[in-house]
Amino acid sequence: MTVRNWSELLAGMSSPRQRPVFTCFTRPFTHAPMRRTRLFFAALLCCACSSEPESPKDPIAKGDFLLARGDTSGAQAAYRLALGQDSLNADLLARMGRIYASQGKAEPADVYLRRAADLTFRRGLTALQTGDRQAARAAFAHTLAIIPAHPLALLQLGDLSLLSDEDAKALEYFEQAIEANPDYAEGYTKAGKLYLRQRRFAEAERAFETSIELNINSADAYLGLGELFQLQQNPSAAAEQYRKVLLIDPRSPLALAALTRLSSHP
Repeated sequence: MTVRNWSELLAGMSSPRQRPVFTCFTRPFTHAPMRRTRLFFAALLCCACSSEPESPKDPIAKGDFLLARGDTSGAQAAYRLALGQDSLNADLLARMGRIYASQGKAEPADVYLRRAADLTFRRGLTALQTGDRQAARAAFAHTLAIIPAHPLALLQLGDLSLLSDEDAKALEYFEQAIEANPDYAEGYTKAGKLYLRQRRFAEAERAFETSIELNINSADAYLGLGELFQLQQNPSAAAEQYRKVLLIDPRSPLALAALTRLSSHP
């Protein structure tokens, strides 16, 4: 009998016991150890093909781990690797600065910390330009986390507090800015305006005069003195201060308006 195909032969057998087992035709031959070896190398190949470049988070975590164990050299090496992938990471720059500070290396510590603080401060200014006060506040607070006595960040946070009607908080920031840099005139001017608003006249006058001593062209300080003298019912002294403003800025709308009011109500 000629068999055209195996299906005809099998169909002609009524009992399963009559059917031969042709496992060599219906199931591929496999050798278990060899198969496991193939699967192992296939898995390795897949991992090699799908692996991505190392994330900067890995060296950061390694650096933090080494730093916690006291291995500052190893931590610095890890942070440098991370900075090679993200050179604008302010937190990494700050970490490097603090390590150098702990090693007594003041100059490189100052360089890294200032670079980190400059990045966050500029981000705050950019946020202000776009009108995002929340992001600006967070960026300036980040700056203070890097350099706690950063006078410009303190002044910016004071201004933001004023915009939120938080006068007490604003004055606290301005006073901290003065303490951080006693030679910066703007801190005294801003504090003087709030003293004036609170009718703390003696403190306001002292703040404005200090600002002028530091910066003879501080128009805002002269304006503040002019307003102070008006509140104290001294129009001639107030007019003198407003005229000083015009020497600095002949078109000052505030000084011109104040002189106009004084001349119409002698």
